[in-house]
Amino acid sequence: MEKDVLVKLKMNSREDAVIFLKNLWGETPGPCPLCGGKLEHLHKKAKKSNCDWVCAACDTRFDTIKILKELNEQ
Repeated sequence: MEKDVLVKLKMNSREDAVIFLKNLWGETPGPCPLCGGKLEHLHKKAKKSNCDWVCAACDTRFDTIKILKELNEQ
């Protein structure tokens, strides 16, 4: 199951995925791992949540809690 998440995120290791999640939670997002686009908060008008992000270029949603659960399932 862990490999499915890594393939979906185009990452080579679990450590890369954890760094990606920590950057999102710290509200210092890097580029989208799929297309290189800019990541933005999914909910802009409501209280900003550091758990839901969306890529402005490819409209891919990154639910950090779901990604973490999938990483921890084995």
